Amino acid sequence: MFRSLQRRIVVVFVGLLVLVMALMLALVTRSNARIVSTEIQRELTAGMQVFTQLIEQNQRQLETAATVLAADFAFREAIATQDRPTIRSVIRNHGLRIGAQAMMVIHPDGYLIASSQDSNEPSGSALSPFADLLSAAETAGKSSGFRQMRDGRLYQIVLVPIYAPKLIAWVAIGFVVDDRWAHDLSEVTGLVVSVVHRGGTGAGILASSLRDAKRTELSAAVKEISSDMPGELHIGNEHYQTVHVPLGKETFVALQRSVEQAEAPFQTLQTALWVIVLAGVVVFAIGSIMLARQIVRPVNELAGAARRIEAGDYAEPVPLKSSDEIGQLAASFDLMRERVANREQKILKLAYEDSLTGLPNRTRFIEEFNRLSDSSHGAVVVMNLDRFAPINSALGHPVGDRLLAEIGLRLGSFQSGSNLVGRLWGDEFVFLLRDADRAAATRFAESLAGALRDPFVLDGQRLDVGASLGVALYPGDGRDAATLLRRAELAMYAAKQLHSSVAFAAEAGDEPPHEQLSLIGEMREAMARQEFLLYYQPKLDLASGQVTAVEALIRWRHPQRGMVPPGRFIPFAEKTGFIRELTPWVLETVVAQLARWREVGINLVPAVNLSALDLLNPRLIDHMRRLIGSHSLAGGALCLEITESALMEDPELALAHLNELAALGLKLSIDDYGVGQASLAYLQTLPVHELKIDGSFIRAVATTPKNAAIVRSTIGMCHALGLTVVGECAETADEIAWLVANKCDLAQGYGIAKPLPAEEIPGWLAGYGARQRHQA
Repeated sequence: MFRSLQRRIVVVFVGLLVLVMALMLALVTRSNARIVSTEIQRELTAGMQVFTQLIEQNQRQLETAATVLAADFAFREAIATQDRPTIRSVIRNHGLRIGAQAMMVIHPDGYLIASSQDSNEPSGSALSPFADLLSAAETAGKSSGFRQMRDGRLYQIVLVPIYAPKLIAWVAIGFVVDDRWAHDLSEVTGLVVSVVHRGGTGAGILASSLRDAKRTELSAAVKEISSDMPGELHIGNEHYQTVHVPLGKETFVALQRSVEQAEAPFQTLQTALWVIVLAGVVVFAIGSIMLARQIVRPVNELAGAARRIEAGDYAEPVPLKSSDEIGQLAASFDLMRERVANREQKILKLAYEDSLTGLPNRTRFIEEFNRLSDSSHGAVVVMNLDRFAPINSALGHPVGDRLLAEIGLRLGSFQSGSNLVGRLWGDEFVFLLRDADRAAATRFAESLAGALRDPFVLDGQRLDVGASLGVALYPGDGRDAATLLRRAELAMYAAKQLHSSVAFAAEAGDEPPHEQLSLIGEMREAMARQEFLLYYQPKLDLASGQVTAVEALIRWRHPQRGMVPPGRFIPFAEKTGFIRELTPWVLETVVAQLARWREVGINLVPAVNLSALDLLNPRLIDHMRRLIGSHSLAGGALCLEITESALMEDPELALAHLNELAALGLKLSIDDYGVGQASLAYLQTLPVHELKIDGSFIRAVATTPKNAAIVRSTIGMCHALGLTVVGECAETADEIAWLVANKCDLAQGYGIAKPLPAEEIPGWLAGYGARQRHQA
């Protein structure tokens, strides 16, 4: 019919708009009607509930008032003596106080004794309207209800008994149900309230909130009110949804809501919608005519380009090159294609690659692990840098980021087809070793530790960074990535606590956090129960062959856990600050033991380890001053050992405290030298007397050329600085002999003696001296 494409587009679009708008208006109209009906039903239901609650509330108030009156002694006495004038006076006064329009006293046999109304009924007459109420009261002890009195009005009545002590009468209190009552309820419920009586002689309106004209029309339509709820009632030109609440056999309350009033707001909305629809059709028709030109061909080409992008093909550009609006759209579309392609590449990179090191991130690691078959085996290694935090704090985050990037480059060399290297967060890295057993994982971990021994140089400054590694084997230590990462991290923390470079999850255990918290809480009780013990490990003077010093090592004999090693509780004591209570006890115990040894002729210099919290404690100097004064310690009688890491927590404060400790005559020693990051320039400023080479260098020193070179140069450097050198963890005769040959001053380790209780030291010294004399 229409050959013009433009006309077809306009006719189709405008026709569709008109159809949609018509459907919309029909739906809105239907929806409005449904909403109005639902709202009216909701209001009627709510009105019924409110009305019922108000009736019950009035009933309780009437019962309370009647009960108060029935309990009045004088009133009961008047009834008992049949003093009707007094009775009538009392009930009238009481009725005035509570606003009751009807007050009556009724004999148990059902006849009237007295009334507050000017009733023509003589005393002693029967009250037929109350017969059923009296019957109910005799059964339940009280009763209430609505009853139409002889004056034609409806009352809400309550009956309560009067005892003296037996039942002597009933007191009845009534409130009239009139137009005022109906208006009050109408204001509360928001509904039209009418009280209807329908008996054998016809129906009538007893009370209503309607105006007189509407009330007359309601009287004519009252026959249409049924017990169904809700129903529709026509009053004049208005329609009312009506529901009723029974007040008695022939009396009920009609609650009504005007349908026209409920629909009024929606009628205004519907008129506005018609105006908007008509205006929209006109505007849409004009817009369709303006936009329907020259759009079909380029739109098809753009649609094809969109389908390619939807399929993930970003390579082919959009072919349109025209200079009109469609051409500009095509150019913008093509630019969007390029940017989406670039953004998708960046998103993929951010999702799976660490931006600082360029290594795979945690998400990539987990995805790679999840690709492994159920039958595969291997290892997950978690590595944490030991001294990164102090470097980051001292030199700043930019240097820390550069250091992490350099570490990432060095670790990247371990990436291969079977190994995945990634960064978890901060200074923590992860390695996935496919098809690796325990031996292969051990070799890999040792290679990693060795790769980090060479210092990093940034801006001409040498930075020594060690590492602690935890290894979890799968499937033995876990089958999912989360479990293996957690167990490998626990093993890594165990390696830190044991000052070892590598620990395996199987040996580190999987102690839950609540057990750790329990361990921390029990330490304070252990102090009071004297469960902490001190063992002493001898130090051998390699030149004289005599034992001249010991190191005090704490142990915990737990009543349930047995002997708890220091690596299990000392780290928690440092984290919680309990170490500040533990160290003074150790110092006091060591000094007291020193005095006992001297009494039996044993002259040893005991050494006590100080943590970073101890060294930086502002009370440390005063405590040591009091300890030296109270025990009259001579200079050099006590040695304090401090680790490199403790020195680097706060180098300036540490140096100040060391100077004060040295001034008190205490011997100072650097413990675990070689695993920290303290520079030689810093060490030469320290007022220390001794340096202990870390056991990781002493082990196999006789058979490992690199270890031998490091230890030999350290001994020479220390002697040049006037420091005594101690070799830790000397466990074999070859290691001790090597230390003697290279002029190390002291040696300590299981090759000489294990840590011993204080009471075993004298016997061990005697036995060791005898062995030495025998060998000589």
